[in-house]
Parts: sequence; structure tokens; C-alpha cells
Amino acid sequence: MPDPGTTSCSDCGGSGYVVEQVLGQPARARRCTCQSACPRCGETGYTLVPSGGSMVAQVCSCRHLDERIGVFNQIGIPAAVAKASFDGFKSWSPDHAKAKAVAEDFARKFRKDAPTKGYLLYGRPGAGKTHLLVATLRYLALEKGVAGRYVEFMLLLSDIRSGFDANRGHMEILRPLLSVPVLAIDELGKERGTEWERSMLDELISRRFNSGLATLFATNYFLEARAPAEEPGRVVRTRSPEFQRDAEAMTLAQRVGDRIYSRLNEMCSFVKLDPGHDLRKDRHGAGSGGFWGS
Repeated sequence: MPDPGTTSCSDCGGSGYVVEQVLGQPARARRCTCQSACPRCGETGYTLVPSGGSMVAQVCSCRHLDERIGVFNQIGIPAAVAKASFDGFKSWSPDHAKAKAVAEDFARKFRKDAPTKGYLLYGRPGAGKTHLLVATLRYLALEKGVAGRYVEFMLLLSDIRSGFDANRGHMEILRPLLSVPVLAIDELGKERGTEWERSMLDELISRRFNSGLATLFATNYFLEARAPAEEPGRVVRTRSPEFQRDAEAMTLAQRVGDRIYSRLNEMCSFVKLDPGHDLRKDRHGAGSGGFWGS
């Protein structure tokens, strides 16, 4: 990483890396141009430091930066939230301030050598839940070198089904998610709620729980029963308006089942993030950090 006290680059702010947003592709980070040729080691990868009256070689910090960039590029962050960070998260309400504090505290205190309880964010679409999931994974990867993965649960199920068509078992898809230090599962409960879907989720989170690995979640479903949201001009994307209303009124426990809900309580702190309306509509005034997601 850049040496403390050096003049901050206008592109990277002194971090040494930039995150690029290319629509249709997962987010990727790269070395900033200010670090394209390391001024400390001249791209040899080593610097000489005094030790016991002589000079010894040690790995240059630029190599650690490259490693962390490589870790970030394996997360699978969607392009739409490529630049999501804690600094770019706008606290529009007390819910936002609390949720940000929980997510940032998790990221800053996380240790790979100690079991860490995850968090589950719940609230209406557009509140900023995905932003905080991604900000957490970004901080862990680029600041601490901790590997993570991001998945939308419906897309994960789709990948598993496609694997069956290609004679690949479900474990071939799930295996990379079973050992990663931090896994973020977005859109929990959005699936149809079949027994097969629940069995896939149960196997994934139970294996991670038994291994002491941290898992983060975001869901649009609440812990308590509520009336479905009524928003002018809202587009219904399910089979009927009645089906949509019934699904929205369900609780998270009803969507995922009692067994999985009980496991979630063991794995996570539940944090409400619900300002009462879709903040994606305000995104045009949020600047470059205003990526909200669900």
C-alpha cells in the first residue's frame, strides 16, 4: 500500500487501487496508475531494510496490494454496486446509521482465526442492504486480504439447476462457497420456497455454521407480519397481483421455513434497514457512492 504521509492520488485517494465498473461483468480492482511502477522496489517485489547491522530483503508492500486486489476480484460483486463502500453509504435514517455501524464493526473486527457471528439485514427493496454487503466484502478483501464471495440466492439456484442439465452435482456448485471465510447471500427468501430450494440453502448454511465460518445475508422479508408495500407505478413481476401481495406479506420465517430461520438466529445478528420507501429513486442525488441495490 502507499506509504503514509505521501501525497494522495486524486484517482485512488492514496489507497493504491481503483475499482472499475464495467456493466455486465463483475467488479474488478486494479493498481492505480500512481502505483503502476512501484517507487519503493522498482517492481522487483523486494526492498532492503536494516536488520542487525546489515541489510536484508523483505517483500514490498506492493506485492501485498496485488494479493489483495486478486482476492477482491474473486468475490463476484455485481457491476451495479461495484463502487459501494462504507464511505459512500449515506445514512438517511437511524436504521441506516445502525446498519452501517453493524456492518463496519463486523468488517473491522473480523479475524479468520476466530469464529465471527454474521449479520442479516432486512427491509424493503432499495434501502441499501446490498450496498452494505458489498462494502463489507470490499473492506475485508482490499484492506485486510480476507477472501469472500457474493451470491444472489436465486441465481445460485439457477446455476445448480443448469449444472444438473450438464450432469454436474449440486456440490460442484456449492463447494467453493463452503470454505470461503466470508460469504454474503443476497435476496434471501426471494425464491419460490420449494422443499428442494430450502434443502440447498439448509445444506449451504449448515455446513458453514458447523465450520465456524461467517455468513452475511440480506432479505426483503421482515421478521414480523406486515401489509405489503403499495407504491404508485410499481411493476408486478410475479404470476398475479394477488400472488405478489401474499408473498410480500409473508415473514422471513414463512419464506425459508422454521429450521432455517432457527439456524439464521444462531448465525447472525438481525438488523432492520427500512426507511419506509425505495431509496433507489433518490440515487441520482447520491453521487458516486449512491449505489443501493436491495
